[in-house]
Amino acid sequence: MRRGILTLFLVGVLVFSVVASGCIGGGGTTTTSSSPTATSSSSSTQTTTTTSSSASATTTSTSQMECGSGTVVIWHNMQPNELQVFQSIAEEYMAMCPNVNIKFEQKPNLEDALKAAIPAGQGPDLFIWAHDWIGKFAEAGLLEPIDNYVTDNVLKDFASMAVEAIQYKGHYYAMPFAAETVALIYNKDMVKEPPKTFDEMKAIMEKYNDPNNGKYGIAWPINAYFISAIAQAFGGYYFNDKTEQPGLDNAKTIEGFEFFFKNIWPYMAPTGDYNSQQSLFLEKKAPMMVNGPWSIASVKKAGINFGVTPLPPITMNGKSYWPRPYGGVKLFYFAKGIKNKEAAWKFVKWFTTTPDVIKQLALQLGYIPVLKPVLNDTEIKNNPVIYGFGQAVQHAYLMPKSPKMGAVWGGVGDAINEILKNPENADIPAILKKYQEEILKNMQGG
Repeated sequence: MRRGILTLFLVGVLVFSVVASGCIGGGGTTTTSSSPTATSSSSSTQTTTTTSSSASATTTSTSQMECGSGTVVIWHNMQPNELQVFQSIAEEYMAMCPNVNIKFEQKPNLEDALKAAIPAGQGPDLFIWAHDWIGKFAEAGLLEPIDNYVTDNVLKDFASMAVEAIQYKGHYYAMPFAAETVALIYNKDMVKEPPKTFDEMKAIMEKYNDPNNGKYGIAWPINAYFISAIAQAFGGYYFNDKTEQPGLDNAKTIEGFEFFFKNIWPYMAPTGDYNSQQSLFLEKKAPMMVNGPWSIASVKKAGINFGVTPLPPITMNGKSYWPRPYGGVKLFYFAKGIKNKEAAWKFVKWFTTTPDVIKQLALQLGYIPVLKPVLNDTEIKNNPVIYGFGQAVQHAYLMPKSPKMGAVWGGVGDAINEILKNPENADIPAILKKYQEEILKNMQGG
């Protein structure tokens, strides 16, 4: 990519932001998001038309480009730092394709805006969010299939998790550009070497746990998304995307919940909300924190000497079990009624399959690449934050895509809240079975 862009942004601090669904979603939240992750949201509506900039050195010559023409409208809910990078990348594209105009429009309540505008024929060409919307949007007829464009040659360089994320019931509706999940963030001044096993992690928690003085062994937000890593570690699951059935009463899911509240909760502050847990780590009252890439900006601002590593494996009965936190994939979705499909596809294909673009997102925003040539890039591998989260993604459980997952989040959250009333004595199997039935009723509209 051109030097001007790199010079402008590589001087900045590596900043992360959320998405989902579960975990991610283009940097902000909407008021109707059904998944329980912690995010920060934008508060104003912003329309940005990115105009073609003056010609400069690029890695792709104009003769190699597949250029469309006309305007491509992209709706999003990104943070300002994210939008700035996306705009500069779009400027680079338009310098090579001067007949294309890429227009970004910010929608703080993105989901509501899309559901209102698309049926009325007033939606965008594209929108940016995590992959977990693909099921409910496809079922609602709000997405445009791109099966004729997505060939094996296009998909060959993507990680398998990303390929799975962009399809729903035999059709492709989007293209991927990044992934994210949670990992173990540790204070290097307190933890010299990251724990390689859960037993090592537990020893660190025991060492620093001092509730009488407001200090704890670990900071870990308690909700359905954040504790999914342990709940799903032994083979359990909240929801099976293939059978479209919940698994809260699965013996392995119960085992995961019992493990969490027996082996982790005793070393935590008695409040599970996101801000309180994060503050403990930022104030150096806990040596470790489980969180996502969106938290790194706050960690850096707090001046903490930190590292990032996957949650370590749990050894039981001679077998190792990796924690499996939910993971998400950031996508460009194609909206039903798209007005400029050809130009939109050419831009999205260039954006998502050009290694220099994806590398920029990684280095400037901390996005975890899903394009294999970038994952194998030496500079990316040598970046401890990107590499740490990248390794965590390898153990992630892809966020379910079925619209039925909406009923699951609330049921799991209610089960956790009931357990938290008396964690030491809660009948976890009974509670999980109770909410399994509640989820099934809600899924059936009962």
